Amino acid sequence: MSSSMIDRVKYVAAYQTSPISAVTHYAEVAKIEKYKDTNKYILYFKEPAEKIGPIKLPSDNPRIAPQSPRYNKLERLKEADTLEKAF
Repeated sequence: MSSSMIDRVKYVAAYQTSPISAVTHYAEVAKIEKYKDTNKYILYFKEPAEKIGPIKLPSDNPRIAPQSPRYNKLERLKEADTLEKAF
């Protein structure tokens, strides 16, 4: 996660790799703390993750599978049925 984005992150969505290949859950972030003396962070959620989608990876475009953090608005994610439409 980019340190410049920490104050802007309100929700986190989870992408499950193969064989699921989809975003399946999201959670509202309560707080984000730096982990020790590293460039990593601990995310605390307000509530347990909620199911969404699944927002599938299109079989005809597997190159768009997330390889790193992606930033988006929750509303756009909820409206999408594929990752191609989500991002």
